[in-house]
Amino acid sequence: MSGGSESDDCVTANGRVHIPEVRNEETPAVGMQFDSLDIVYNFYNRYAFLADFGIRLHSNFWGKNKKEILRKEFVCCKQGAYGKDETRERKGQRGISRCNCKAKIVVVKTNGSKKYTISLFAEGHNHKITPSERMHLLRSHRRISDSTKVLTRQLGLVNIPINQKVSIFEVQSRGMDKIGFIKKDIYNLECSVNGKLRNNDVELVTEYFMAEQKNKMRLFISRLREIDNRFSRCFWAEATSRRAYGFYGDVVVFDTTFNTNRYDLTFAPMLGVNNHSQTIVLACAFFEQGND
Repeated sequence: MSGGSESDDCVTANGRVHIPEVRNEETPAVGMQFDSLDIVYNFYNRYAFLADFGIRLHSNFWGKNKKEILRKEFVCCKQGAYGKDETRERKGQRGISRCNCKAKIVVVKTNGSKKYTISLFAEGHNHKITPSERMHLLRSHRRISDSTKVLTRQLGLVNIPINQKVSIFEVQSRGMDKIGFIKKDIYNLECSVNGKLRNNDVELVTEYFMAEQKNKMRLFISRLREIDNRFSRCFWAEATSRRAYGFYGDVVVFDTTFNTNRYDLTFAPMLGVNNHSQTIVLACAFFEQGND
């Protein structure tokens, strides 16, 4: 939401309630029925996008068996209010983001019904609408498309940093307000992906080296060591490097000055010099600091 004081963010012109103007077919109405809560959310979020505000999930009421929700509220993102201890001045404060807005919809599922029905629709807002150029900052309207996720992974493979990835998406979409997400969303995506891979890193590395060993019969791999479900030591040398060691192995430099930032492992290439005074790689290793 835009920065400013509480009066700037949470009071409409002349203190009046703001009623969004949206086409009837896009506007919620009491009695509308939906097959699932996800469909309800998407419908109300679409309405919120057209009406220039964001939404979030609110209270639930579960059935006796605790297996299904019988009542659900979807509210404006400015619903609720902070307590006195939560509104203290902070450095770089972006303004008050909660001002007890009453706009919301309530859906219920009656006994024996398979559909959710809108039982309450409050459309008035006690704050200014969000400018269109800032709508992409609202959490409910931020999305990373599948194609963007694929491109993010591909850019990561060639070590493109996140800030440059976002710049690429901005140019591709012709504006930061058109990419549909913010830099923090890319950080969260990569943390999620890395978290899933981290639990299987030993298996992934082993599978990769086994596949390479089949293609390159003389690829040498030391035993992978696993600690706390992640590998802590790994050594490998390709056939070309092993052959080069036979010719140029008189002097070998074991460089341990490289430290990776994802697994806190030291990368240690073993380097030599060929007859053209060129640096060549003889072998490589990963290991944790302190390992014997």
